[in-house]
Amino acid sequence: MRSGSHTAAGIVLAGLAMSVGWGIRGDYGHEAGAMIPGALVALAVCLASGREDWWRRASVMGACGAIGWAFGGQMSYGRIIGYTASSSLPDVYYGYACLFVVGGLWAGIGSAFLAMSITQPASDLERFVRPIVALGLVWLIMAWSGLTSYLAGQWSLNDTDWVGALSALLVAGGCAVFFPADRRACGLIATLAAGWWIGYLLLTVLLGLRMTPPRSDNWAGCVGLFVALILYLLKRRDRVAVTTVGWGVLIGGIGFVLGDFVNMLGRAEWGPIGRYGILQGLDYWKWMEQSFGLVMGLGMGAVFLTRVAPRISRPAEDSPKRWFRTASLVLLLPVMMWLNLSKNATNWVAQNRVPRDVLGIGSTWWFLIVGVLISAGAIVVIIRYHRGGLAMSPTSGFGRAQLLFLTILWVFTIGASMQALPAMSGRATFLVQVSFWITAGICSLVVLGLTELPVSEPLESWSASADSWRLGRRFWASLCFVPLLLFAVAGMTVASHAEPLPGSQLRFDSASLPTSPPATTR
Repeated sequence: MRSGSHTAAGIVLAGLAMSVGWGIRGDYGHEAGAMIPGALVALAVCLASGREDWWRRASVMGACGAIGWAFGGQMSYGRIIGYTASSSLPDVYYGYACLFVVGGLWAGIGSAFLAMSITQPASDLERFVRPIVALGLVWLIMAWSGLTSYLAGQWSLNDTDWVGALSALLVAGGCAVFFPADRRACGLIATLAAGWWIGYLLLTVLLGLRMTPPRSDNWAGCVGLFVALILYLLKRRDRVAVTTVGWGVLIGGIGFVLGDFVNMLGRAEWGPIGRYGILQGLDYWKWMEQSFGLVMGLGMGAVFLTRVAPRISRPAEDSPKRWFRTASLVLLLPVMMWLNLSKNATNWVAQNRVPRDVLGIGSTWWFLIVGVLISAGAIVVIIRYHRGGLAMSPTSGFGRAQLLFLTILWVFTIGASMQALPAMSGRATFLVQVSFWITAGICSLVVLGLTELPVSEPLESWSASADSWRLGRRFWASLCFVPLLLFAVAGMTVASHAEPLPGSQLRFDSASLPTSPPATTR
């Protein structure tokens, strides 16, 4: 078995990787930005597991982590944090309760997808390639043609991402008709899309529940999707994934609550922050985001490295094909990077940070040329790797996992700093960006220090469907403790400031005129 120090290093790596990933995610936002911390925490767990079967699935684990955590990116939480900045205890408690729900949904769905990457047979995973590629192409065409914006403008439906959910349902149905062998994979996509619609229609339309009016009610769709995912996992008897979902909900919810508590103390200039000028005027919103990721990453690392990795049996490698691994690399490298880093160029052009044109060619076209060349290079590398002809690729699964983790980590760390560079003259922004580099540097040292020696086989391994996988009394006791934790945190938050903080919101006083929420809304 793996030594305790190695496991501890892996848990720390998962926490730091998700911390820096979540901080970077705040610079890009939404679903695409949330893919970054999801991929990093999944690869961190993979590297520290000591399992050769996980190392061989490194790209799959990274892609499933990215997809799983991307779902939560549709939920808005800027106004919720405004509630916690109030001086009214009911509003503050409501804000923290909503943050627990959002964080729990985010990590619960993410941990389920990460678990499925190590429980599902290779043959089942291969069946997802065509439906996912088809759905990605449909979304791309709809976005570039303006159809998505047009439909969302015509029918807002509480500012939700209903277009994405409806198109996913239709594409899944179409793929099931044209590719009968992929029907099980299409079934999961359709189940999640239908669950999203049921959640939205039931909670928001029929019951009239609005978490943060007038902001988006994607949270309701995520609740439905979450329930549908649980039912799917129970039907498949994937008890490992169900177990990780439970812990993910608890850890993600607590992480969001504690992260925002740090934010409130900083903005209220409580205690030492009020006494020492050096601690004032910092970007406590960004430290909140990094705290989200730190707590969530530490928890996910502990769950997967201490509960799952030592006990779960090897997943079935019952397919000689490697298309899902190849598609995973495409998602993690050119796709994820294009979705996020293209915003650098967009912001530079919008802020007049670059010339409008050079040699009669607009700067946007120059950026497009560079982006296409870089993406083409990445795709060539992936194709050569798929064919087994890439000399620069490490020979071991562990080495390839190391290279993939470090590539994603440093590409986005450098990319975030390049985007922030014009504003880094400010002390707060500079400190945040330096913290990204320091955290990424520590992560790199930990990754390079991990050993490639696999752990010995456990004396007893459990299949993903074994009844031995249970959440246990510790989990249920912790879950029952949550309301008390929320009350304690809310009380301390109210006590930290006499007046409502800037950007505060009131949920239960319709006559009030709340100030505007912070600029970051998700």
